[in-house]
Amino acid sequence: MKTNPKTILGIRWQPYNRFTFPVILHHLEQAKTDSYFQVQLVSSFHEVKALTETGVPVLLLYSFMTPHFPAVVEEVNRVRAQRTPRLKLLAGGPHASGDPASVLKAGFDFAYAGAAETGFSTVLERFLQTGFPETQQIFYAPELNNLDDSLPVSKYLTIRPPLEISRGCYWNCRFCQTAGQKARHRSLDSIKFYYLELKKTNYHRRMNFICPSAFEYGATDSRHLNYPAVEALLKYCVDNGSRFVEYGIFPSETRPDRFEEPFVALVARLCSNRKITIGAQSGSSRLLKQLNRGHSAEAVENACRIAFRNKLQPQVDIIFGFPGETSTDRRQTLDFIKHLSVANRARVQVHYFMPLSGTPLENSSSSRLDYRTIDVLNRYQKDGICTGWWKEGTKLSRQVIALRQMLKDRKLEFEEIYL
Repeated sequence: MKTNPKTILGIRWQPYNRFTFPVILHHLEQAKTDSYFQVQLVSSFHEVKALTETGVPVLLLYSFMTPHFPAVVEEVNRVRAQRTPRLKLLAGGPHASGDPASVLKAGFDFAYAGAAETGFSTVLERFLQTGFPETQQIFYAPELNNLDDSLPVSKYLTIRPPLEISRGCYWNCRFCQTAGQKARHRSLDSIKFYYLELKKTNYHRRMNFICPSAFEYGATDSRHLNYPAVEALLKYCVDNGSRFVEYGIFPSETRPDRFEEPFVALVARLCSNRKITIGAQSGSSRLLKQLNRGHSAEAVENACRIAFRNKLQPQVDIIFGFPGETSTDRRQTLDFIKHLSVANRARVQVHYFMPLSGTPLENSSSSRLDYRTIDVLNRYQKDGICTGWWKEGTKLSRQVIALRQMLKDRKLEFEEIYL
């Protein structure tokens, strides 16, 4: 392998990828690939622009989700306007994994689809051996079989993000990119190892976790929950010095049909969060069935009752604007929001449908909200019943749809490489 320490590996650092890059850098450090580059964190467009003026080869890495795609493309257009042949752009993360061709059409030189831990160091080694190719390329990485092989610990970063304890999901919701990925869980021994790393710098005082379905941690399938695994996880943190342990709240949430009293009582007893997030998505059972959500509106109400009974405020996620959503669906959901607030003091986090890449609905358009729905949501927000996140979500969703339509007919020639 050629050694060229003058080659810069730029990390385009953003608040939304702060959980991702520590994992990627750890992977490169374990493979010792990072030693062949100057690793440089880039936190602003001004710093990105400075890279174009260095006169040395630069590979600039981006990692993002579909909602961030329009803003990333805007920056890439600015970079391309003043770039040099020595600067190459590579996109990874959820959006690139779901739709790698779109990022090449948007101006990236390379797209990386899949788990960084299973092949990204190999990609960098290829570049070191052959140089940066002129042709656009998509790299496809295999799945990560053992989550213990992934850790967010890097010598380049002082932050220690929440630990991902589950990846993938047992369900197949049509709007979710996690759907369909084989569920795998981190072992307790791996969690303990990370905890001791945190303890060296007192980062263990506050613990939270990344998990798509908190009460399914350690479960072997969707029908058999693993209470001892969740209890052992939380109890270990509490017994070893964590003052604040958060579970079942961002960046993890719970499914209403897996919301069982013993788990909720455990969170209420051992954890510091006084709120718990319940993924409802809609108050229309018809729409929930169409989305393959796997639960009813009644299951959401039952989960809220259990939370309230255990002195945890339910934070309920609701999405408006699904494809095929009718005025009846919206009216039922609005009534449902009000009912949950009155009966169980729930606070609803209202989102707007986003066609995420790699999902069955990625090419679908959102349903526009009628004025009655908008008026009611604004009133609910004023009364403290729900959030207004759907407003920004509406703009982002339309931007993503418009961008995808614009890129649709762009010609593309690229090479596919399977790692």
